[in-house]
Amino acid sequence: MSRGKEVEDFESEFARYVGKKYAIAVNSGTSGLHLVVRALGWTITDEVITTPFSYIASANALLFENVTPVFVDIDLRTLNIDPGKIEKKISRKTRGLLLVHVFGLPVNYPLINRIREKYDLRIIEDACEAIGKPDDNFIVTKLGDATVYSFHENKQLTTAGEGGMIVTDDQNIAKKCWSMRDQGRSLEKDWLNNVILGFNFRMTEAQAAFGRAQLEIIDEMLNKRARIADRYFESLKDMAALMLPDPQATAKRSWFLYFVIFKSPVIRNIVYDLLNRSGIGSSITYFPPIYQFPMYKDYKANCENTEYVSARLLALPMFYEMTNEQIDQVVSVIKRALKMDL
Repeated sequence: MSRGKEVEDFESEFARYVGKKYAIAVNSGTSGLHLVVRALGWTITDEVITTPFSYIASANALLFENVTPVFVDIDLRTLNIDPGKIEKKISRKTRGLLLVHVFGLPVNYPLINRIREKYDLRIIEDACEAIGKPDDNFIVTKLGDATVYSFHENKQLTTAGEGGMIVTDDQNIAKKCWSMRDQGRSLEKDWLNNVILGFNFRMTEAQAAFGRAQLEIIDEMLNKRARIADRYFESLKDMAALMLPDPQATAKRSWFLYFVIFKSPVIRNIVYDLLNRSGIGSSITYFPPIYQFPMYKDYKANCENTEYVSARLLALPMFYEMTNEQIDQVVSVIKRALKMDL
């Protein structure tokens, strides 16, 4: 069942948590991004600047509407889009930015905000990996005309497998997204009166109930993940063969995952293989440069930092109930693998 009280309550509670006027529950973060692109009116003649270092869904939301994605390389320290390289890619066709808070670290708010104001750009924030209560140290939702969250099963907050949320202070965007997620139906009482082209992007009542329960403890879960990250950092900080998530980042991070970047792809692969043989799951698939996928063959880019990181990054295990002993086991295998390489 959808269109019920659980969904409505989840929307109001989530909007209150992130400090926005409106929240629109959807069946995935991808759907949320797609709806906001349509709500902003971006179309076939438009260009939108975005990052190539992200899950492909962020850029796909542009292709769904025949918008041209323009890829700007990342900052090696933050792994977010490099603000210093954005202006070079702005053209007369540029309509906005689709920003991704990669691995839960907010983008550089001051620099990007200046660019937004200078060129009068619209902004979508992809916070699918960056849930948390916005404040002066966690600046998410402050740049965007709308912000989109994911509740996929691998995220910090989940709605039992799939789900997402759009938040905005813009009533026009909210009304369009509410309508389009439900086949473009009227928001008046006559709900069978479909007034615009829409989709079946609804969230179910069961998903919303699951999400509401998780929202009650989200800060506790985020604090637990931060403690896991701290233990990884303390255990790995003296290892010269790898680079850790930036410990000097001025912004607070919502820990979606803990990653390390090795000095060479060969060493990364040695560590990955030994972890796998030891029964420890890790991932080398975060993230191939989006422009290397076949459907992006017409949107080529030269993003050296993105390609460097993609070939060397390893995502380590991180989950809410992870124990210190399990973290220490991961670290022990990494150290053993590095000794083998030496």
